[in-house]
Amino acid sequence: MKNRMKAKLLSGQVVFGAQLRFGSPAIAELFGHAGFDYVVFDSEHAPQTPVGIQQQIQAVGNTPATPIVRLLKNDPDLMRPFLDMGAGGVLVPFVCTGEEARLGARALRYPPVGTRGYGPARASKYGLDADYFTTANENMIYIPIIEDEKAVRNCEAILATEGVDTFVIGPVDLSISLGIPMQFEHPKFKEAEREVVRAARAANKPLGTCIYGGDMYNPDTYQRFLDEGFRLLLVGGDEWMLSGACKKLVECVGKARSGAV
Repeated sequence: MKNRMKAKLLSGQVVFGAQLRFGSPAIAELFGHAGFDYVVFDSEHAPQTPVGIQQQIQAVGNTPATPIVRLLKNDPDLMRPFLDMGAGGVLVPFVCTGEEARLGARALRYPPVGTRGYGPARASKYGLDADYFTTANENMIYIPIIEDEKAVRNCEAILATEGVDTFVIGPVDLSISLGIPMQFEHPKFKEAEREVVRAARAANKPLGTCIYGGDMYNPDTYQRFLDEGFRLLLVGGDEWMLSGACKKLVECVGKARSGAV
């Protein structure tokens, strides 16, 4: 299956996605139909199971969105089953060196360029897709998360690695690593961000980031990143959207109950 997200990104278009933690196929399908270019299933910070992730991948397969799995760590053994389920790629935390990036990028691809073992199951339509082997490598996307001071120091090597298609800046963990938790406007954070951007442009890799700061329902929140050249945006997810909607509704009802409206 063609990776629509990757095709858009490599053609210079903006792609935006959401990260899901609740493990619901219905929610995954809803996000896909809502218009997100890609949907991330978070197995790093949520109690996701392989069976549950496959069900969500199947649900997203009913939509134009590309399913991506956020791994627990940069481990080829963790990647393999999700790729065979039909994931379009992986989002990988704490990739801090060029060697780690090469290990992960190669694990997504079949030989001779990679190390992935053959056994795609659902990814090849259970063997009915005769072209899967010859097209799989070009349709995979490897996305390291730059979220540690060490990764910033090694960002040139990481982003120059063949098979690293793009990246995402993880602002929260990066700010913690820099010793300035949640201070996204701090000069130290902004300089680290600029360093990663410089390395990505030198390697001709599309710029990506998790969105931070601002009102998620205000276009200006996203426009500032687009103006800086970012083309891959991770903009929220089921947990944050549901909690935000609940909070707003409770506040609204509270004002009505108190006669403030």
